[in-house]
Amino acid sequence: MEIRSLRYFLATVRLGSVGAAAAEHFVTQPAVSLQLKKLEGELGQKLLAKRGRRLVPTEAGSALAARAQDVVRALEELEAELHGMKQLERGFLRVGNTDAASVYVLPEVYRAFHRQYPGVRIEITVGDTGRLLEALAARRIELATATLPVDTHGLVVRPIYREELVPVAHPGDPLAMRRGVTLADLSSHGVIAYPAGAVTRRMIDDVFLRHGQTLRARMEISSPEAMKRLAQAGLGVSILPRPVVAAEIRRKVLKVIPIAGVRFEREIGMVHRGEGTLSPAARVFLQMVEARFPTGRARR
Repeated sequence: MEIRSLRYFLATVRLGSVGAAAAEHFVTQPAVSLQLKKLEGELGQKLLAKRGRRLVPTEAGSALAARAQDVVRALEELEAELHGMKQLERGFLRVGNTDAASVYVLPEVYRAFHRQYPGVRIEITVGDTGRLLEALAARRIELATATLPVDTHGLVVRPIYREELVPVAHPGDPLAMRRGVTLADLSSHGVIAYPAGAVTRRMIDDVFLRHGQTLRARMEISSPEAMKRLAQAGLGVSILPRPVVAAEIRRKVLKVIPIAGVRFEREIGMVHRGEGTLSPAARVFLQMVEARFPTGRARR
């Protein structure tokens, strides 16, 4: 069974005429008639019947039309995807990442993409979630890796992973040397914190509030790397994603301060304006991210 035969058949069913189907596909009427006869011969069923001046599907033809539409659509989508991949011999991939995502989460995906499509130039904008969403709205980037939740108006959001955040400090910090540290201790001590209004800061503030406490920031800074260095220098406690501080914890230049019954956790997601807005490069990159983090589901 040829896909061409199915296309001609569907056009004939929709238009009610072999001649109209032939005109739509820029071929001769005998060419369409030949393919329809071939299709009926392969299936051993009469697919079309005359009703007045129109051709209408028989019972078998109606059953075929219902299934053939899905087959043709799937093939057309595959052809479009393969054409898009061919275009990836060159072009641009413009994405935005939070600081932590660009350094600790996505490098493997970037490496795999570059290995497969070396002719595509990757341009990465690094910023906090608010700035990345602004860049997305301004079409300076196609995809953003953002801390959730975000305002989903006009956007598609696909959660990709959750990560724990841990309070860390220099091993000589007074809280790092104590046992049984509480959120009240942490609040009175002061924290090197994300800026007020940042998505991660709101999440941390909510944890404090649920336990009847208020976070007191002794410093505010948007860069997790800078927060880590300040904590490492002995300037206070930072609450940071575990991947950001894992190496320093292993080297014992930072120490986790456990707080019984308290867990800080945030969700990271890929955000874009819709599949129809994505270039072939961005679409393939998103597929690679989804393969790397297969548990999330897209939502609007």
